[in-house]
Amino acid sequence: MCVAFAVKIGYNVDLFAGSVFARCRYVCNLEEVAGQASVPITMMVFVNVLLPVLLIAGSGYLLAKLTGIKSDGLVTLVFYILSPCLIFYSLYSQQVSESAISSLVIFVVSLHTILFIIGAVLFRLFHWDDDSRVAGTLALFLNNGGNYGLPIVLFAFGDVGFQFAVLYVVVHAAMQAVLGVGLASWKKGMSIWKLLRNVVSVPWFYALIVALVLRRTGTILPDSAIKPIEMLAQATIPVMLLLLGVQLAQVKITSVLPRATVVAGLKLLIPPLLSWGLTAALGIHGLLRSVLIIEGSTPTAVNALLLSLKYDRRPDLTASILLLTTVGNLVTMTVLLTLLT
Repeated sequence: MCVAFAVKIGYNVDLFAGSVFARCRYVCNLEEVAGQASVPITMMVFVNVLLPVLLIAGSGYLLAKLTGIKSDGLVTLVFYILSPCLIFYSLYSQQVSESAISSLVIFVVSLHTILFIIGAVLFRLFHWDDDSRVAGTLALFLNNGGNYGLPIVLFAFGDVGFQFAVLYVVVHAAMQAVLGVGLASWKKGMSIWKLLRNVVSVPWFYALIVALVLRRTGTILPDSAIKPIEMLAQATIPVMLLLLGVQLAQVKITSVLPRATVVAGLKLLIPPLLSWGLTAALGIHGLLRSVLIIEGSTPTAVNALLLSLKYDRRPDLTASILLLTTVGNLVTMTVLLTLLT
């Protein structure tokens, strides 16, 4: 699907040449293409970047509606096998400068810490009950940079941008494991040692560490070892998008709509503005800036809903926010991509 859309707008497609991911590079300016075709740039961006994501996620949604399939098996598959392979292969096979990594880490930690504080303070000022405050804060500071943001960055900015996005997801996952799990489960009396055990039990960190060690030591894996990892990494994005559709099919908006609308509005407006301001304040430019703004502006994470379900912190509210932000993000993301591409 990526190839079909790439050919339509003049991408130079070099499928799997040196990488498992489609190398979709611009060979022409989107604005020039839009002008020649008399098509608004916003429509061009929507059709060529967001529509492939929607079609795959929509397939998962229809499958769940028609068959009643649950997401449990897909979540386990993505969490323990596909995502670690994607992270490992991306870091093992691609080069990213240390300066870019440091800027990226500072940005991600700053953005999500600020969003965490805004949620914790603002929803307390609203006099919401504890469970609603937790659900709202989880939805505000956890974003769907993985199964929503990664394919968008891949389609829009190609492999180089995609590597930055993978690093974003890894750092965000660390914050999710610490702040997210801590916030959702703290009423259960979780100790600091239990929190640390949860952090080190996440398989993504081991994939990250092994890949960095192999790169640092210059170790080259044999084809018999790297090819299975490569194939699993290639499968990650489509399965992530299918999982997103299956999850959304299980969401039902209930009587929590007023509160869900408030949080969704904040989620759609604050992160893009913060992301834009932080990149300027940190002096981040070029492709890295565009990727960070896109990743920072994605809708509420599916994992926010999973944490709400696991620890019984108003999952109905979180699910409603997830649905509203995913639908609303189609507008905000199209606008952002128009400005950044």
